[in-house]
Amino acid sequence: RPDYESLNGLSSRIRFKQYSRSASVADGAFPSVFRGQSMEFEDLRPYIPGDNLRDMDWKASSRSGIPMVRNYVADKRKQIIFMADTGKTMRGIMPDGTDKRECGILTIASAAYLAGRSGADYSILCGKDWRSRIKRFGNGPAFLEEGLSALQDEVFGKEVYDLEKRLDGILDAPLKGVSICLVTDMKGLLEIPERILRTAATEREFYVFEVSDGSFDRRNYYDVLTDRMIPEFISRSKGLSAEIWKKQMEYQAQVRSKLRRCGVFYAYLDDKKEIPETVTGVLNGEIAD
Repeated sequence: RPDYESLNGLSSRIRFKQYSRSASVADGAFPSVFRGQSMEFEDLRPYIPGDNLRDMDWKASSRSGIPMVRNYVADKRKQIIFMADTGKTMRGIMPDGTDKRECGILTIASAAYLAGRSGADYSILCGKDWRSRIKRFGNGPAFLEEGLSALQDEVFGKEVYDLEKRLDGILDAPLKGVSICLVTDMKGLLEIPERILRTAATEREFYVFEVSDGSFDRRNYYDVLTDRMIPEFISRSKGLSAEIWKKQMEYQAQVRSKLRRCGVFYAYLDDKKEIPETVTGVLNGEIAD
């Protein structure tokens, strides 16, 4: 688990970006900052006789040429769904030697704790009952630890779930505006179809943390995909190492381009010491290249 006490100082820096779609006659999206009596601004709509004149948006009315009023909904806490990839390549190591699965748990633990401290509710999706967890939101130490313990059992278990299928299941649920946070690696991001990434980032925030792979330049190298040791004469080959590095850069460029096209907030994790600051930046809607 992360050092929760050290995260307390970072929680004051979290400023969630909450946006709602505007009416088609107005341009752009409007931040939800207009507050009424326990209500939150959602979007703009044409004026209907009987509407309160105090809700008129004169600037939008002037732009569109149509009388527009602000539409309010009951104030809701921000909600985030967290999930970690369990693919075989997540059983490898990071450049700093950390188990990628451990990094995934630490990242979700840090992000969920900071989100809860900043006023959000969250759900940690994992296990065979993951569908029932989609609408089970909460926060606090007991709720967090229950979710993390279940996540740890899944991440370090033998079963590998279908990442694309789980994302589809989340997107099929009636969860308007609920943000999604995914921890995966380059292979996971290469395999997720662009249509899913684009849909996930529409009308919500989609946060992605990519756990980096260790470099191909060490002795006693183990291949997690084939479950066997790589002979030293291969793992120590400078020519092969250079080719692998070149291919990794090509794949990384594809991933970066795909995430940017889809409007995803993302960051890379090369060292577990980077997790607190990186998580804070991504939750604030920053992209860390």
